[in-house]
Amino acid sequence: MTKTRLKGIGMLVGMIFGAGVFALPFAVLKAGIFWGSLHFILALLIMIFLHLWYGEIAYCVPGNNRFTGYVAMFLGNKAKWFAFLITVLTYYGALLVYGLLGGIFLANFFPLSPITLSLSVFVIGGILVFLHFEKLAGINFFLTVLLLGFVVLLLIIAFSYIKISNFDFANFNFSFSGDWFLPYGIWLFSLAGFAVLPEMRDMFIGATIKNFKRSILAGILICAVFYLIFIFTIIGVSGKMTTSDSLTGLAKVLGTPALVAGSLLGFLVVFTSFIALGADLKNIFRYDFHFPPWLAWLSVVVPPIFLFLTGAENFTRILGITGSIGLGLMGILIILMTRKLRRERGDYERFSKIKLIAGGLLMAGIIAAVISEF
Repeated sequence: MTKTRLKGIGMLVGMIFGAGVFALPFAVLKAGIFWGSLHFILALLIMIFLHLWYGEIAYCVPGNNRFTGYVAMFLGNKAKWFAFLITVLTYYGALLVYGLLGGIFLANFFPLSPITLSLSVFVIGGILVFLHFEKLAGINFFLTVLLLGFVVLLLIIAFSYIKISNFDFANFNFSFSGDWFLPYGIWLFSLAGFAVLPEMRDMFIGATIKNFKRSILAGILICAVFYLIFIFTIIGVSGKMTTSDSLTGLAKVLGTPALVAGSLLGFLVVFTSFIALGADLKNIFRYDFHFPPWLAWLSVVVPPIFLFLTGAENFTRILGITGSIGLGLMGILIILMTRKLRRERGDYERFSKIKLIAGGLLMAGIIAAVISEF
């Protein structure tokens, strides 16, 4: 069982820990340490509950369903189309971010503008998705392990350069002004790993739901700890020079080697994630909605490029919108499905009044955050 749990935790960590880590230090610094910390706590609690509840749905319902399939089963076909719309828009937001970050990282190696290089990432990544190179994304877990190691190594190398004064604890910003809300959506995006839970469930056949949920919790907490280490390192070293991609500002203090190593690893992570996500979205169009192969591929590749060409280039803001609105609406559907699951199945724990109130408060908070992002 220990080996199974470790594999399951590794699968979830590989899904969660990724591109969002590079946007977090800048977002926390822009909002201020107070708001950055508060949003971390809120987002972590929300994502823990949502992952545990979605994991329960996956555990209790047999078959190869995914999010839209579960929604159709519990909430009806109308809700299924709403879930499909949320899923597609969230995927487009993620693909757009991966392309933008890929261009920024490549600009540290090639004497071309990040815009040109980002467009190259969209085109080359799209071609690989068309040619069924999605298996390339199988190295994503290996790259995630390297990225976790890079975070620890970076802390060790940069420790002597960290200045507590860079965190500016004396000037906490408590006001609802400026970018106070920016970290919330980025935290949600950075802690999301719903897509892998049905596959992770398959590894726990014969195990108890408690063991499954403990593994989910462990995976989320591991990612949260490494995110905090990275944020502490980047802000501690760079201070007000922290850049939106984290690495450019860091290089001004630690030098070019840190920039090169981080950019190379960051590019590999976001590029393989682009291919994996693009292939998954293509399969949703093909198998769930019976698009012809060519139309499914165009439906994946064209929208992110169109958004990019129309000026969607602020990847921190895109992450915030994708997390707050896309994942927020997905969270509401997960809460509704969990409530119906527990009401209909007598062999699983029903909602107590306290849990019912907690679920209602959680939903109210998510709705308020979606409205705030709009």
